[in-house]
Amino acid sequence: MTQFSFQEKSTLGTLLATWFIGVVYFHHAWELWQAGQLHPKSMFGLAIGLTALLVVVLVAYHILIALLAKPEDDDERDRLVAWRAGSIAGTVMVVGVIGVVLQILVGSMYDDPVAASPTLIANALMAVVFIATSIELSLTLYFYRRGL
Repeated sequence: MTQFSFQEKSTLGTLLATWFIGVVYFHHAWELWQAGQLHPKSMFGLAIGLTALLVVVLVAYHILIALLAKPEDDDERDRLVAWRAGSIAGTVMVVGVIGVVLQILVGSMYDDPVAASPTLIANALMAVVFIATSIELSLTLYFYRRGL
């Protein structure tokens, strides 16, 4: 197995940190929803706190890998990998956003207050972004390992 490049290390660390923070966020959101306490104020604090934690973790991680391995300049392969992974993740995001819009429309046709809940809509959109980002980072690693 070949050594990971700087871009691969960066992508792997970002994927792991994003997954960890995402799982913590959605776990707490689920618990709040089950307890009937899923309100904008509670979600705002949780989202801000975990976003700040994600930024701190990613900055520290990237400083560490920059000290251990010199960052390389992007070449044509790096741009192709980023384009291909981003294109597929963008398609996933579009489908997810359309799904959330359809959820809102169908829910409003049946006067479902849950479907029109701004907090639920915000969390659904956050889930779409989380899934699309995870797919993009995973595909980036896959394309680098595959030799694209």
